[in-house]
Parts: sequence; structure tokens; C-alpha cells
Amino acid sequence: MHLRQAFLLGCFALFVVTFSSAQAQEAGTISGRVQNGTSGGGSVAGLTVTLRHFTGMQLAEERQAQVGQDGSFVFEGLATGDQDAYLLVARYAGVEYVSPMVQLNQQPQQTVELTVYETTNDAKAVRLNSRSIVIAGASPELRSVDVMDILIVENGGDRTYLGEANGVVLRIPLPQGAQEISPQPGFNYGQPRLENGVLLTTGPLPPGQQTVVLSYTVPYEGTRATLSVGTAMPTGTLRVLVRDGTYRLSSRSLIDTGTVVVSGVTYRVLAVDAPVVGDTHMVQVSGLPRTGFLLDLPLGPSIAITVGLIGIIAAGTLAFITLQRRRSRTVSPDGGDRVSDERLRLAAELNRLDEARAAGELDEAEYAERRSVVLRQLRELVLREKGLEGGP
Repeated sequence: MHLRQAFLLGCFALFVVTFSSAQAQEAGTISGRVQNGTSGGGSVAGLTVTLRHFTGMQLAEERQAQVGQDGSFVFEGLATGDQDAYLLVARYAGVEYVSPMVQLNQQPQQTVELTVYETTNDAKAVRLNSRSIVIAGASPELRSVDVMDILIVENGGDRTYLGEANGVVLRIPLPQGAQEISPQPGFNYGQPRLENGVLLTTGPLPPGQQTVVLSYTVPYEGTRATLSVGTAMPTGTLRVLVRDGTYRLSSRSLIDTGTVVVSGVTYRVLAVDAPVVGDTHMVQVSGLPRTGFLLDLPLGPSIAITVGLIGIIAAGTLAFITLQRRRSRTVSPDGGDRVSDERLRLAAELNRLDEARAAGELDEAEYAERRSVVLRQLRELVLREKGLEGGP
């Protein structure tokens, strides 16, 4: 009898401990307040805040709470595991406003402020603080120059800009012949499309600064490429950068401002302040490798350093990816888009190889052999996309 009682007591204790642990893991709370950031804006009372719970990057559940008269809201009983993350979304005047990603594993009780705005179609407060075009490398096998285009966009007003009457928010002229155009996550592009060499975005632009990052290639022949960089909206500074000692830059309208050194890497910079809207600036890139030869640039580290150099932080990438719940896509010249997972995988593999070589994990022979395999796969992929499979 005593043994049976001890057994039952042990089971009860185990149940209590297990139940208490489960309760402890569900003890998270996110509270906060919604406010209208537009001077004289309308009331936010009665708005609905949606809590999106992600587990391991997968949407697990959604909860909703109504905002009180003072804009307050609260969500309780939230999981606090390492794989649990949350986004809060408030919709106002037809626009969704999203919080940064919130995790409760280190701090189970957190406060989040959400700001909404009135809307406008007046573009007078919208400008590009800077546009920095990084010559990231060259693929002589593909006869193309790899470019990373980084724009800092600012809405200096207190209303969300919805764009022109046709819904266009940003107009970004791309160099003539730009191909494989990939808008990178971290910015709301809406439904981007390409018209006459200009990338058009349609996503609402709230007040503050945001970062637009594009990657694309520009074709070249021989050892020289020409970039035609246009301006379609007020711009503070236009820059073209390349790692010094690799390729050479020259331009009649951009000034050579010298070099900058970051983490031991030197960059040559051409720049012009306040370029005239509507003008096109020509930049020559020379010293490119001929077909069959290769001059390597470690894309991943170089671009990351350059981004840090010019003060760009592509914030909100994770939130953007999980909120949109869609895959990365490339914009095609006819305005459509196509999934480019294989291309992105191969590009990521090239970056990993570059980083492994830089870290001394690969010798030159192994690096060259493995990189050659990836480049061959990339070339075959491009040929397939262009309907030239089996061609030279």
C-alpha cells in the first residue's frame, strides 16, 4: 500500500512539474500601443492588431486583439522558445504596418509600439538620399558584370506615400542591358515591373528611411563594360564603387573621390552630388577579364563591407520574408517574374567558396576546381533560361 501511494505521489509530482514547465513556456506577453504618426491624424481606437506567431520560420498561428481608446493592446500566454518569433500587424487606411520581429526567449515580457499614418499621393517629401552601385565581380563565361545597386530612400513627410495615380511609387532607371534583375528582401516592392529599362515599385512608402537593394548583371564584350546610370527622382549622392586594384572606373560626369579602406579592403569611388533628374551618367568599367580568364572578387564579404561603409543597414529582412511568405523572384523584361531558387543557390555556393578560400579553408587548386563546377552549372542554367541549352 505504501509503495502504491508512493507511486501515485510520484506520478502526481511528475504531472505537476510537467504542467508547470509547460505553463512557464507559455508565459510570454507582448503589449503595446498603436499611435497615428500623422499630425492631426484620425483615431486608432477600434483598430485590429494581428499577432503572427512563427515557429522555425513557419506560420504557426494568428491571434487578433482590438485596440482600446488609448491605442493599447495585449497578447498573453505566448510561447517563449528559441524557435518562436512574432510579428504584429496593424492595418490603417488600406496600408499594413508591421513591427520588427519579436522573440521572447530572453525577455518574456515585451512592449511594442506600432505607428500608422494617413496617406498621400504627393511625392514632394520623397527622395533618394543616396544610390551606390557596387561593381561586385565579372563572369567572363557569361560575358556579364555583377552589380549590387543599393538605394537609401527617404520619405521626409508624416504621411505614407501611395504613389502616382497609376500606383507607381519609385522609378529606378537601370543600366542599359541590365539582366537577371533581383529585388532583394527588406523593402516592400509591391508588384515590381520593368518598363523601358526602369524598375517600377508599387508598395506603399511610409515615413522614414528605407533601403532598396537590387542585384543584376550587365553584359560586356572584350574587357570593357559601359554603365548608363539614369536619375528619375531627386537624389542626394550617386556613387559607383569597385575594389581597388581589380577593375578601373572612369566617367566624364562622376568625380573620382579617391579611395576608402574598410577592414583592410580598399575601394575606389566615383561620385556626383545632386545629379539632375532626367540626366544619364556614363561610367566605363575597364580591365575586365576576357572570356576564358577569371579575376575573382569575394562577393559576399566585399558587398557586406561596402554596405557597412556607406552606412546602409538592410533592416527588417527576416520580417519581410516571413510576412510576405513568398520566395525570392527575379523581374523579367516583360514585367513578370520567375522563381530563381536555383540561381540563388548557385550564387550562394560561389559566395561560400570565396569565404572558405579567404579563411584559408580551401587551397587554390581545390577552390578553382569547385568554382569551375559551380560556374558551369550557372552557365547551363542561363542557357536553359534563354532556350539555348546545348549551345556553345
